[in-house]
Amino acid sequence: MLTTPQIKSLKQVNISVDAEKTKERVVQVWKSAKNAVKNDVVALAGCAKNTVYRVFDTGSLSIKLAIAIGQVLDVNPYYLTGEADEQGNFSEALLLQILEQHGYKKLLAELAPPAEEAPKPKRKYTRKPKAEPAPVPEAEEEAAPEPEPEPEPEIAAEPEPGVVLERAVAPTPTPDIDIPEEDLQALLHSLVILDRAGIAGAQEKLAAVKGILVS
Repeated sequence: MLTTPQIKSLKQVNISVDAEKTKERVVQVWKSAKNAVKNDVVALAGCAKNTVYRVFDTGSLSIKLAIAIGQVLDVNPYYLTGEADEQGNFSEALLLQILEQHGYKKLLAELAPPAEEAPKPKRKYTRKPKAEPAPVPEAEEEAAPEPEPEPEPEIAAEPEPGVVLERAVAPTPTPDIDIPEEDLQALLHSLVILDRAGIAGAQEKLAAVKGILVS
C-alpha cells in the first residue's frame, strides 16, 4: 500500500476512460462512506474535498485520487476509471498493475521486495579418522620404600647479635671495711647517678646492693 508522500508524487493527469461511469461510480462510493473515512481519503491523497467534488462534475479522475479512494474505501481503482464493471476490492496486485500501466517504474522499484540472496553452497564434509587410543604403559614394579632418615639432634640456636641474655647477678660479697654511714649514703647515691647515666657495670652493682638491702 502507498503512503501519503508516495501518492503525492503521482501526477494529476486524468486516467478515466469513461467520464460518465467515473462520475456515477465516484459519487456512489463517496456518498456511502462516513465522514471520518472521507477525511482519511483526502489526507492520504494530500488534497481538499473540493478535488473529489470536481470529479462529480467533470468525470476527470487522476491516478492519485483513484488509488487513494480505492485504498481507503477498498474499491477496485479500475472500477472508478470505467475499465472494470465489477466494484471488487482493492489489492496490492491491482496497485502494482495500475502503476505499471501508467509508467511509474521508479515507484514500483521502491515497492518491490528485496531479492533473496542465493544460498551459499554447503562445504563438503570430510569425516576425520578416529584417533587410536594411546597404549597403556605396563605397570612398573613398586619400588621398596626408602628408609626415613633419622632426625638430626636439635642444636640450640645461637642468640642473634646485639641480644643479651638476662642472667641472675650474684651479689658481690661485701668486704669487711669500716665505712661511715654518711659515706655509704654518698656511695649509694653516686651508684644511682652512674646507673641513670648508663655507665657500664653500674646497673649490675646497683642491683647487687639492692639485693643485699632487701635480703
